[in-house]
Formats: sequence, structure tokens, C-alpha cells
Amino acid sequence: MLTESDAKRLSEELQRHLIKLIQIDTTNPPGNEIVACNYIKEQLEAEGLECEIFESAPTRGNLVCRIKGDGSKRPVTIAGHLDVVPAAKEFWSVDPFGGEVKDGFIYGRGSLDMKFTVAMQMTVFMELKRRKIPLKRDVILLCVADEEMSGTYGMAYMVKNHFDKIDCEFEINEGGGYAIPLEGKNMYFCQPAEKGVCWFKVTTKGESGHGAVPRADNSVVQMAKALQKLAEPMPARQTEIVKTILNELATKVLPFPKGFALKQIFNPLLTKTILGAIGSANKDVAETISAMMRDTVSPTIVKGGSKENVIPEKCEAIIDCRILPGQTAVEFRNLLKSKVNVEDISLLLEEVPDPTESPMDTELYRAIERVVAKHDPTGVVIPFLMTGATDSRFFRKKGVTAYGFIPFKSSVPPDKYLPTIHSVDERVPIDGLDFGVKMFYDLMTDLCG
Repeated sequence: MLTESDAKRLSEELQRHLIKLIQIDTTNPPGNEIVACNYIKEQLEAEGLECEIFESAPTRGNLVCRIKGDGSKRPVTIAGHLDVVPAAKEFWSVDPFGGEVKDGFIYGRGSLDMKFTVAMQMTVFMELKRRKIPLKRDVILLCVADEEMSGTYGMAYMVKNHFDKIDCEFEINEGGGYAIPLEGKNMYFCQPAEKGVCWFKVTTKGESGHGAVPRADNSVVQMAKALQKLAEPMPARQTEIVKTILNELATKVLPFPKGFALKQIFNPLLTKTILGAIGSANKDVAETISAMMRDTVSPTIVKGGSKENVIPEKCEAIIDCRILPGQTAVEFRNLLKSKVNVEDISLLLEEVPDPTESPMDTELYRAIERVVAKHDPTGVVIPFLMTGATDSRFFRKKGVTAYGFIPFKSSVPPDKYLPTIHSVDERVPIDGLDFGVKMFYDLMTDLCG
């Protein structure tokens, strides 16, 4: 059990590590995560811990460190990525790689996604070592490259080439844990599942000709019609994970009649009305729920033509598709082809993250519920389906139970900082770090002690 002075010390330590990690520019591409790995290795070795760094390619570093338990239970891996998305400095109010502290926030690219998590994990990891906590499980710290692209040089490489170093019963990563206030309670989403991601190239063809003479088979017009059809909302599909999510929201968080109404959302006669009612109160929540209920298609890039007065013979578009558990990219491609008459629909990348899912009836899920109840009397743990993809998918494909859960609660409303992920002036509230490091330490000792 941490005292208040212990918690304050750990929070200050976490902040120091976070600021330093922000100041190490790991923009992907090119990544250069090896510099961050070397910093973390230096900190861990100062505590007497032995680390290994695996370079999947020059400068693409991945770090593994282990604290041994007594072996009576299988290990847990706490994982995070070191790379960040680019930051256009001219639009920021501060240096995106300065780690500036201002108005109760730490600013910087990666402050939320996800260097605060890495800093929290390494801080708690080192505290377990200092205190010589008796552990029933090995605790493995894993810091990887390349999550913001495809994971090729990071988690995919580690799982393929060094899985013996990170094999475990449970993996904890990003994708949940933020306290979201609703109806007088705090929802802590725990992410046991995520949609699959597949990018397709759509091609239409026609006869080229002079722009002064319109053609019925104009490839651009064909593409416009196809994209309009493809972007129409797919029918809602009642997967078990989404059914569980909505049922727990309805029973644990929402009062009557809101909870009762939410339970009816898969009734095709009521879906649009219920989503509309939710959207009138919070548009973002309605869009998220809608995206969890169906496969989605978002056109993102269109290319066709090279001159103003020439009708092009070919037009190409890229569509970003997110598919629910129970389906594969190949199956979804066939579905799309049945909807539109185009020359071709092909996968942009052959290796795509299919949907993945972990069970919720586990010792880790129950430990999360216990620590949330301990630290927040108004807290409720709710499962969540990630509409994007995380590195946890690589563990799930190896049979590991993987959750997105990094505890975080701030007095600052979530809409004042969460939208800065991948955006301008990304920042993390310091009081959320104070809270998070205490809960994460207790989660580790509960699960492993």
C-alpha cells in the first residue's frame, strides 16, 4: 500500500520520465525509438534491473525487462509503444518536443499517446523492484517501436522473433482506463476487443476522351457513385462484445428510462431514433456507439485524371474499413464487391489486423474491478470495443488475454485533453498522472501479489 508521500514521489518520478521521453523525438517515420530505449534501459539498470534491446532494423528499438516472481502463476506483460505521429510545429503553441509544463498540463507530442503510459509503467515497475514485493507472476516491461504505422518493426517483430521473452497469461496496453463521467458516475472502459482494420483500393475504368464531350462511362463519375454507395451505413450487427457493452452501460450507469431505451438499440425499428436521441446530447458518443454496432467504410483518398480537359480512363480511391469481430478482410472485400459495380477492389496491404477479442471472465478483469472500486467509489468498469487497432492484437492472436487499461482520472473534463491525441497541443493533465500511478501500482500488486 502506498502512502501519500510514496504516491507523490512516484508521480514526480513519472513526470520526470514523461518529460524526458517527450523530448526524445520518436516521430514515425522514421521512428528512431532506440534513443528512447537507451534512456529507459539506463533508468532501469540504475535500479539493478537487467534489460535487453532488440533492434528490428537500424534505430528501431524494442526493450524487454523482467522482474521474476515465484512462478506459481504465469507472467503479465505491461506494454507500450515509443513512437509518435508527426507534429506540425507551426500550429502548436509550444514546442511539441519540449515537454513544457503549463497550467496543470504536460504538453508534447506523445504526452497522451502513449508516453505517459510508458512512463507510468516503468515507474511502477521500478517501484516493485525497490520494494522487493513478493510476486506470484513475473512482470515483464515491454516498450516497442512502430505502433503508429503497422507494428512491423515493433510488436509484430517481437511476437514473431522473440515471443519467448514476452510470453504471458495477460497483457496490459493502451485503449482504455480513462475515467469518463456520466450520470454521476465515472466509467472506466476496459478494452478486451478491437475491430479489424483493412484498407482497400477501389478502381473504376472507362474510355478517355475530351472533357467537352461528356461520356456515360466516365471513370470519375463511376467512382463518385461507387463511393456514395460504399459509404452508406452498414446494417447494425449484434456481436456479443457490443451487446455486453451496451447492456452494462444500461444496467450499471444509465437510470430508467435511458437504460431501458439503450437495451432496445438493436431493434431495427428503433436504432436510428435511439442514436438520434443520444446524438442530441452528445454527438461524439452517438457516433462511437454507431461505429461499434456496424462495419464501417470511410473514403479517404481519391485520385483520377491529370489534365483539366481530359476525361481519365481510370480513377482510384482508398477506403478505410473497420470490421467487427467474427469477420475477415477477405470476407468483407467480397461483401463490398457485391454492393458496387467497379473494376476492382483490392487490399492495399495484404497483412491486415483482423478483429481480435479476449474473454472478460478473467482474474485480470476482476483485479481491475477491485482497484477501480478501491480508488473511486463512483467508478464502474465497462468493457469497450476499440474501433481502431492497437498492439494488443498481436498478443490475442497468440492466445494471450490482452486488455487496454491504463488508469487515469483528472479534474479536467476529458473533452479538454483527449481530443488532442494526434492533434495540435497534445497534453496530459498532471493530476491524472497522480491518480493513475497509484491505481496502476495497486493493480500490479493485486494481480501479482
